[in-house]
Parts: sequence; C-alpha cells; structure tokens
Amino acid sequence: MMKQPDIVKIGVTGSAGSGKSLVLKAFASLGLVTLDCDQIAREVVSPGRKGYPGVVKIFGRQVVKPDKTLDRAKLRNMMVDRPELRRQLEALLHPLIFEALFHQMQTAVYGRERACAVEVPLLFETGMQNAFDVVVTVAAPDDVLAKRIAARDGVGLEDAQKILSLQMDQEKKIAQSDHVIYNQGMTNEVFESVADMYAEIKKQFLTRKY
Repeated sequence: MMKQPDIVKIGVTGSAGSGKSLVLKAFASLGLVTLDCDQIAREVVSPGRKGYPGVVKIFGRQVVKPDKTLDRAKLRNMMVDRPELRRQLEALLHPLIFEALFHQMQTAVYGRERACAVEVPLLFETGMQNAFDVVVTVAAPDDVLAKRIAARDGVGLEDAQKILSLQMDQEKKIAQSDHVIYNQGMTNEVFESVADMYAEIKKQFLTRKY
C-alpha cells in the first residue's frame, strides 16, 4: 500500500492591493484547502481571545468600538503615522497567528487535492518562507497597487503610498519566490495562471514515483 503523500504547503504573499485573495479563490476553485492569515489575525484579537488585551494596551481604549470589537480602520490609520505601533502589534500577534495557522493546517479536512494554500501578507518579513514547500508572490505595478489600496480602504493616493512604503519591495519578494502571478486586473487570467502553476506544483510534489 502506497503511503499517503504529505500535504503540500503553498504560501501566497504580495504587497497590499496585489490580489492575494483572488489567487486564494483560484486555488480554492481547484479543490485546495485555503487559509487566510488576515482572517486568523481578526480571530486572535476578538474579545476574549489572547491578543485582545495586548492590542488595547498598545493602542488604548480609543480603538475599542461600542460592541467591544476593535476598530480596524482606526488601528490601520494610527500605524500609518506611527510605524513603531505596527512593530509592537506584529511582535504581539505573529506568534499567535502562526500557532493558530499551523493548527488549522494540520486539522483541515483534505480531499483529492493534498495541498493547502495560505495567504501570508508578511511571509518574508516574518521569516516564514521556510515553513512552506512553495512560495508564490502576487504582483502588480506600483501605481496600480496604490489605486487599489485607495479604493479598498477609502483613503487618498498619498496615504495608499504610505501603506506601500511600510512594506517590503515587490522585487525583493519576487526574487525569493518559487512562482509569480501577475495580476493585471483580469480575473480569468489570474485563474488560468494559478491553474497552470498548480499543475507544475503537482508534478513536482504530488506525482507518485514508482
């Protein structure tokens, strides 16, 4: 009897506005388990969870909404103007996020596709690239990224550029990646590129060798 192949762990990263979530949807359409570190980050700072009191301690009660949840827009705006707050938040949350992430990866129910794609915005910045079998960077021109961030977050282009300036340069991410998906805004092209890329990944990692 053949031993079941190990789960292939695919890390998906990229700058804000690049389209990481779209690439994750493409992987999901192929039958992969998909996980999102941003969603996990929201979970670990919800009221009653480990990260909640630490965030309130760093940012103050001003970031707590009447329903006791955290005001993410206010957090984001404060971090744009005060990068040291971002560093404090990351130091608090990253261990909690990755602990929850790897638990979810291990306990997920896998079907025919023995692979998991995970959206990790700060994959290289946190040194997590070695935790994945394959690293994929999603990329787009810088001016396009800024316009997408501005539209998504309801901010001006200047603030969108500030957000980008806090992140690792795209070219550095691309240089360290196994694959790159260029998102020009055409959903069908992204889905096709992901399908082609996953076919290569399957050949490399999931093809049985007799």
